[in-house]
Amino acid sequence: MNSNKSPRSLARRLLRLLLWTVLVIALAAVAHCLYAFRDRNPGYSVAVRIDGQAARSAPRPLRVGFGRVKINPNLADPKHPVWLAGFSQHRAATAIHDDLWAVACVVDDGHTRLGIAVLDAIGFFNDDVAAVRRRLAAEWKLDYTVVCSTHNHSTPDLMGLWGPDFFHTGVDSRYRQEVIAAAVQALGDAVSDLQPARVAFHEISTPPDGLVTDTRKPTVFDADIRLMHFTNPTNGATIGSLVGWGDHPETVWGHNTEITADFPGYLREALEKGVETNGALATPGVGGIHLFVNGAVGGLMSTTPSVTVHDPYTQQDFQKTTHEKARALGRQLAARILPRLKNTNAATFDRLPMAVYARSLELPIKNKGFLLAPILGLLDRGHVRWKILRTEVALITVGDASIACIPGEIYPEIVNGGIEKSPGGDFDIEPQEVPAIRSLMPGRIKFIFGLANDEIGYIIPKSEWDEQAPYLYGSKGPVYGEINSLGPETAVQIHAALRELCGMSAAKNSTPSDIRVSPRH
Repeated sequence: MNSNKSPRSLARRLLRLLLWTVLVIALAAVAHCLYAFRDRNPGYSVAVRIDGQAARSAPRPLRVGFGRVKINPNLADPKHPVWLAGFSQHRAATAIHDDLWAVACVVDDGHTRLGIAVLDAIGFFNDDVAAVRRRLAAEWKLDYTVVCSTHNHSTPDLMGLWGPDFFHTGVDSRYRQEVIAAAVQALGDAVSDLQPARVAFHEISTPPDGLVTDTRKPTVFDADIRLMHFTNPTNGATIGSLVGWGDHPETVWGHNTEITADFPGYLREALEKGVETNGALATPGVGGIHLFVNGAVGGLMSTTPSVTVHDPYTQQDFQKTTHEKARALGRQLAARILPRLKNTNAATFDRLPMAVYARSLELPIKNKGFLLAPILGLLDRGHVRWKILRTEVALITVGDASIACIPGEIYPEIVNGGIEKSPGGDFDIEPQEVPAIRSLMPGRIKFIFGLANDEIGYIIPKSEWDEQAPYLYGSKGPVYGEINSLGPETAVQIHAALRELCGMSAAKNSTPSDIRVSPRH
């Protein structure tokens, strides 16, 4: 009997082998996708409703505390480069020019305790914020915690898009855990530092010329500086401050390979220690610890290489993108803020009620790149289900000030008004995100905390959305923004959610607070 296999039998065996191979590969691909898009925090939800009624009925003395922890990466291991975020791939850090920090402030009105941590970082996902919240000690009694990023473009990649190439993440998981731990420690230090305080609120008119440009029409800025100044009620000494302004910290630009906090770092240093010129103190600082929180930077708000920044202390002008230009920008802001901090006649308050309204929000992902990136292992963030991610919005009131916490880079026209039905836009519709968010917010001083509790990219008015020709305002090619946005519905849904929270604040419904920030609660 001939034991040789017939060609037909061999072909069938090869075909079966091929089919099994394809099936195994397909199953592996499906398993990989399911793993990549898994929910990192299943069951996680934020639902906070603290109306401040208790603090209004029985006001108690205000207390505040500050803390800060250094978050410099380790550059000593040549086998593990630190990839800088914000411009292009394969930009390895070569040195630390100045320190990066996690800076925290805790405010307590005697009934509600609010934590705010700000990171010198490109961005911090909602999953990472959840990790911070889970590590907060119960005895710290933080009712709500906000974690923001300055959106600095000369810091280590914490998002994943700026690794050695398009196919490898730039995130070092060890560094991510160090930043999470530092945020927790800074908040804990701020709790330990809680002390009686008075607070003054300031809004400083700040024309954008010589500071920041809007690189996409329509031209609308989040230009003015807003300030909370906390002082010792006995001697008036500065405990710390919270500064809000809108501009991308990318002053040193994409050729830079040195770690730097950019202008927020120089601003904080000038407020605390003062400004030295030619080895002498040109103006003293006020001591304390200071937070810089970025505002509405979509659009794209930037101190581009075309902007010449004047140093108000040395009287030098800087156009070339250098550390000196970043320092001059920080000093420009400090020159406007320091007189307010030194003003002993400013109205201050030692009792004021706080209210917090916050909730999770589910947003659809239309961006094909944002769907491909998790599969490639670039973006490591969870999806609550296919093409849907979880993020968060909040409205906080502190006496006569209010804070809108927005999870990305919102276009200033959504905040301040001026949305256009843009010629060449993909949707022939009237502006959807109206009225402007600031017109909905309560109080006299209205802060925008951008990149708060998440970084979902640009938040673009739907009537200004543009991916298809003809392009906006007669542009010859695609405009920048949509490539780093979830999709055209993002702004509409975020605006609607914030409008809802502002409505709750206006109604001041006295329902019990429902606070759930992780499954362990």
